[in-house]
Amino acid sequence: MRLRNAISLVLVLGVVGLGLPGCAPEEEAVYADSVWTNGVIYTADEADTMAEAVAVKDGVILFVGASADVEPYIGEETTVYDLDGGMLLPGMTDSHLHPPGTMYAELYNINLNGILTEDATMQAIEDYVAANPDMDVYYGDGFSIGAFSGEEVSKGPTKERLDAISDKPIIIGSYDGHVAWLNSAAFEYCGITKDTVPPEGGVIEKTADGELWGTLKELAWDLVPAQEYTDEQIKDAHVAFQEYMHSLGYVGITHMSSGITSVTTVDPFVEMDKNGELTLYITKNTVMDPNMDYLEQINNAKMIRDAYTSEFYKATSLKFFADGVVEGVTGYLLAPYTEEAGQAPDYVGSPLWKPDIMNQAFALGNKEGFQIHVHSIGDAATKQTLDAMEFSLDENGDGDYRNVITHLQLVDDADIPRFAEYGVIANLQPYWAFKEPYWWEVVDQPLLGTERAEKEYPMQSLIDAGALLVSSSDHSVTPFPNPFWAIEVGVTRNLNNAEFYEVDDITDMDDPTWLLDKEERVSLTDMVKSFTINAAFQNFREATTGSIEVGKNADFIMVDQNIFEIDPLDIDKTQVLETILKGKTVYTKP
Repeated sequence: MRLRNAISLVLVLGVVGLGLPGCAPEEEAVYADSVWTNGVIYTADEADTMAEAVAVKDGVILFVGASADVEPYIGEETTVYDLDGGMLLPGMTDSHLHPPGTMYAELYNINLNGILTEDATMQAIEDYVAANPDMDVYYGDGFSIGAFSGEEVSKGPTKERLDAISDKPIIIGSYDGHVAWLNSAAFEYCGITKDTVPPEGGVIEKTADGELWGTLKELAWDLVPAQEYTDEQIKDAHVAFQEYMHSLGYVGITHMSSGITSVTTVDPFVEMDKNGELTLYITKNTVMDPNMDYLEQINNAKMIRDAYTSEFYKATSLKFFADGVVEGVTGYLLAPYTEEAGQAPDYVGSPLWKPDIMNQAFALGNKEGFQIHVHSIGDAATKQTLDAMEFSLDENGDGDYRNVITHLQLVDDADIPRFAEYGVIANLQPYWAFKEPYWWEVVDQPLLGTERAEKEYPMQSLIDAGALLVSSSDHSVTPFPNPFWAIEVGVTRNLNNAEFYEVDDITDMDDPTWLLDKEERVSLTDMVKSFTINAAFQNFREATTGSIEVGKNADFIMVDQNIFEIDPLDIDKTQVLETILKGKTVYTKP
């Protein structure tokens, strides 16, 4: 229960400063720079307080309470915004995503993000190549394995599909970042043959007769030369990403991309921060490679942390991959995949870190003051990760580590109580917690089997066991990281946007077509908190953001409907009208 005690204390302290009715300024008047009044304001404080007004001075919240009681804070120079019954929510934090998201693909490459069918996928590639005949190498991103069928679900699409489009190299990443799809020219460009030995933890898919199939998985990605961009292209992509996140109501992110690899490789966000252009709170992860010495990597992470720390940018977390993904048949499971996976009958995948090395790396990382943040898809991977976190606690003793396990597609029932016991944060992507069209029936159900797939993403079970639930998008894996799409799925465990999936809409949240285990539904307040105060807590920023409370930064969003009064199936339709960071507007809906 270490984590629950820690967050409860933080929230109780925050509530002490809440501006309550009748608490007018004493002695010399203190006037606000701006006041929002006559609204419905969900504060996300410990008591789930609903307020009507908020006053802000110098970017900090001065008062929260009733509209009648905000009047003493209004002076001649105060700007007053009449919400006219509109809703304010705390600014959101996406606590696991990969900047700049889809922006490189959208601005410069073949963009397959959000394309769900085989025909549309192939047409988009063909159209891009035809429109850019002078390129020497074609890079792309965002293809979905769920768009294909048969053997191409477990192995990925074939190289022959791309060979038919161009005899120049084509290299396209999957939407989840775990599979690379190449044509024959691309394999030659990368120097990969059927005899190439992949790095440990990587897979080069082959045909039955040992020829190259067309895909690389996991650490075999290292065999592909990274695409190069100009400094101007990189800057433009990151600025566009920041603007996009603000349009969805985000004021903070947890940055999972490689970004900085040393103190001489500068993350574009650091330059934006130095230039006063950064308007997102960023918690940066340093990605740990299981094939490199962990001691050297942690020492490098310490130098990065010391070199780049500011109000907006902190590099305080280490990112580990415990396994791959189910769609790549690289997730690490306790029981074998089904026959549909095309593997040996006892095949369960494999861990990317040896258990003893993971134990030592976690223990050293925590000892050096880092949070451990782990990608874990399979139940076996999560068990190994929890074992390593237990080892770290035994070695280092209790501490405010706030270690995180993310994704959690499958969790063994016996491991669910261990999250609260070890103070481990459960970071899930609710966007995926329903029977997603073009995915459930193609990937999860056939590769895992119906009974096991029905237990995916046990969100309420984790809450019931005392774990802290945090939500994120894993963008660009989720191509459209709208938090209200995720909040709706968390509440309904059902279809969230029929138009996007091009299927018939539902009118009943119990409609069985796309419903995934309604026992795992989460309350609306818990879902909002998972994107606000809980996410801020994960990033060690709960003292300054994540809820609308006196003394915290004025970080909140104005939305076009009261999500607490509407049909839960309409939550995804919520639009952000304005995003405010430290009292200043950083986004206004056109």
